[in-house]
Amino acid sequence: DVLARQDGPVLHLTLNRPAQRNPLSVAMVQALREALAAAEAQGSVRVVVLRGAGGHFCAGGDIKDMAVARAQLDTDPKAIERLSAAFGELCVAFAHSPLATVAVLEGTVVGGGFGLACVTDVALAGQSVAFRLPETSLGLP
Repeated sequence: DVLARQDGPVLHLTLNRPAQRNPLSVAMVQALREALAAAEAQGSVRVVVLRGAGGHFCAGGDIKDMAVARAQLDTDPKAIERLSAAFGELCVAFAHSPLATVAVLEGTVVGGGFGLACVTDVALAGQSVAFRLPETSLGLP
């Protein structure tokens, strides 16, 4: 679900779930963290370019993963907290990376996708971008 391609000192990471507008699943969050850590350790990468496939950057968190976490609350009261923390750790990793990070934004940039774009060093937004924070319509900061 995350494509990686290195072109000299530039690592291109593409969120690749275009049929759903590239929502971030737990697996994608982990894959992005691993790819960033590997690029930092490699030494030859200087820039990480993050984008989405199919004309959209990211539709936020994967609703299916959120539903799974909610269903686990009876047996695991911290399931949602862990899901949110994993995404937060991804944002911290990008924000504190010694590599230059660039988000190429188009189409849908929603919720967690908006947050991820905000922690990169440079965000380039095309005219097709629709920024949205649905959490705010629910009264959640």
